Amino acid sequence: MILEHVDHSNVLNPILREKGVRSLLGVPLLSGGEVIGVLHVGSLTPRTFTREEADLLGLAGERVALATQTRQIQVSRAAARALQRSLLPATLPDVPGLEFAARYAPGGGGDVGGDWYDVFDVPSGNVIVVVGDVAGRGIGAAVAMGRLRTALRAHALQTDDPSDLLQRLDAHVRHFEPGVMATVLCAVVSADRGELVLSCAGHPPPVAVACDGPSELVDLPADLPVGIAVVRPRRSTKLLLAPGDGLLLYTDGLVERRDADLDDGFHRLCSAVRPGPAEAVCGTVMFEMLGADPTDDDVAVLMLVRRGHDI
Repeated sequence: MILEHVDHSNVLNPILREKGVRSLLGVPLLSGGEVIGVLHVGSLTPRTFTREEADLLGLAGERVALATQTRQIQVSRAAARALQRSLLPATLPDVPGLEFAARYAPGGGGDVGGDWYDVFDVPSGNVIVVVGDVAGRGIGAAVAMGRLRTALRAHALQTDDPSDLLQRLDAHVRHFEPGVMATVLCAVVSADRGELVLSCAGHPPPVAVACDGPSELVDLPADLPVGIAVVRPRRSTKLLLAPGDGLLLYTDGLVERRDADLDDGFHRLCSAVRPGPAEAVCGTVMFEMLGADPTDDDVAVLMLVRRGHDI
């Protein structure tokens, strides 16, 4: 826009008038077809801006818009990462009879996601272990993840049956979080640590490892993710947990690859999970499954082991 004569009828910004700007040339700062600002130059004496000058300012505006958009993305990602770090447990609880270890690796794209893990006890003495993944990317998914994590903890004070807990969380999401969908795997370890009950809301199956046997995917029914409009009963599966036995919970970024079959990912994971201390198992799994190559998706891994004399 070229204004050869600046006055109250065509310029609302009082600063320009106070500075004595007489003529004005302005171009929009565009990002994805949307105006994010305006770049303008003014003259303290009347002048006529040429088309060449307008084209030159337009070129400068394109570069300013690109730099502004890049900075906005950086700020948004930094805020999302800080939020996500604040929502994940800084340290895992010290639970008698159990050993825990966890890892979190952000995706290579730079945006954070809705992956989370959690471990907490309830008044019954049972311990609840959760891994989940909110659909979507960016700060919106991270915020939704924080609300779901808090809601699940609140419902756990009313029930520690994992299928009932996920049913309540599902009702909560459908009522209070329209448009949010998440996969969740919930495990409840009994107070005597000898039994573990699992319920799965569309999440990848965990890997069980015996202290004296091979690792294998747990065969459990995968019910619908939470937040789906269809309401169906949720099911649970019981596992015995002997001293030295362990269970690995994770999000799909650990096993899914664009150029590989999912079954291959599960096979590699089972080969990577071997008996041992929880920290050692987590480190081995991350090294053998990811190595130094970043993934497209976030990865959360949580390992629990029932303590025994040989651990």
